[in-house]
Amino acid sequence: MIFFRPNPTQTTITMIRLLSSLQALAAPLSSGISRGLSARRSRRPVFANVADGTHAGAITVTANAAFTSKYLLAKADSTPGEVDVCGAGDVPVGVATDEAAVGDILALKLLAVGAQTTRMVASAAIAADALLYTAANGQVQTEPGTAGTYYLVGRSLTAATGAGDRLEVESCLPVRLTVAAVLRTDTVAHLAADVSAALVTPGLVKILTS
Repeated sequence: MIFFRPNPTQTTITMIRLLSSLQALAAPLSSGISRGLSARRSRRPVFANVADGTHAGAITVTANAAFTSKYLLAKADSTPGEVDVCGAGDVPVGVATDEAAVGDILALKLLAVGAQTTRMVASAAIAADALLYTAANGQVQTEPGTAGTYYLVGRSLTAATGAGDRLEVESCLPVRLTVAAVLRTDTVAHLAADVSAALVTPGLVKILTS
């Protein structure tokens, strides 16, 4: 039987070569992992913005008029992205959640959007469970008894004891209400003209009798 004595020098050289080969293989792998982690980190903001362009029940706008109280109704201004205080005959778009001076940035809670109720400001005493309509100065009122155009905005969940009180409201999409003056009944032509005027725009109609 023949035995071979290993050469220590040759063994050392072989180990060095083996280690060098392993390092050469590991370098690209390590570099690839680093690039992958870096790319993954760089993609995070993209995934965070998948809902870009949508809003969770409120939007940010600019006040084009002074909002002197919280929870006033707002209407769209002629300039996109700006709002004014809603009047009794204006179409409301939402509720201003804070006070604001002209030019201030304002959070606007949209009507009938979101899982939460909202607050509004009463123009007079209002009972709970009453239908609410637009009033002057961004406030709300019960069913109007004066001829004009108004908008239904929701139902009161709490009561208000007087003007300026805040009440909790289940809001709805604005529905136009036309309150027509007492119809003329002296002639059929006058009666038909008054009825046609009241019904010219789809929505709710209330005709005063006296």
